[in-house]
Amino acid sequence: MPAVNLVALAAGSAWLTSDNGAALFDGKPARASRLQRSSGNPTINVTLASAIVVRVIALLGLNLPEGVTVTVAGTSGVTRRLADGTVACWIVMPVSAATASISVVITTAQAVVQIGELVIMPAVEVAHESDWSVNLVDPSQSERSLASQLATNPRQPYRQLTASFTPDGLAAARGGGLANGMDWERLRFALTMDKRCAVIPRWRTTAGDVDAVELSRTAIYGVARVADIQHLQGDFYGSSIVAMEVPALT
Repeated sequence: MPAVNLVALAAGSAWLTSDNGAALFDGKPARASRLQRSSGNPTINVTLASAIVVRVIALLGLNLPEGVTVTVAGTSGVTRRLADGTVACWIVMPVSAATASISVVITTAQAVVQIGELVIMPAVEVAHESDWSVNLVDPSQSERSLASQLATNPRQPYRQLTASFTPDGLAAARGGGLANGMDWERLRFALTMDKRCAVIPRWRTTAGDVDAVELSRTAIYGVARVADIQHLQGDFYGSSIVAMEVPALT
């Protein structure tokens, strides 16, 4: 996701938090911005530092109920409650022209809207094997007393996805053969230094339509690592990815 040059509210809403919307893009969904709606639907206008082909939109850590519609450039999604109890809205956008200006419209009459993170990203599709898995990592630390009684320092759990890339040719591995000139090597560098990303293992039906329920339940926002790019034979290579969630829980 490019840096954000400007975030502003359309008429009818005002920021309640002193960050004036900056917390929407700090990579920490548990730290939220809040806005006050006085009229109309809250609309967040974002100007990115560089134009991108927008493919993934997400609003995380919402205080909204389920079923609220969020619209971006004519494409809509609805808020859903996730397994951890938080509410989010995930949207996969159709391919369109690159832009640096995005408007996010939330169709609600709720007076105060809280948003933990606003995700606006390009995307690349990487074929992966069917045996991908998601683990729930509980980093809580526990010790036992002499009587074996537990004393626990609780920490928020987070999801961790592991997927093996489908073996692919030289173009996909390091020849710029994926969308936007991306390849596995470039993707690996793009994810260094804990740059935030979104990994979505299931988002389409067998007919090719968007599966909004699976999209919301399997999408992970956080950080990721692409493993060693291993030569298999000839011009074929293999690799894998591990994605670690940064949750919206406080």
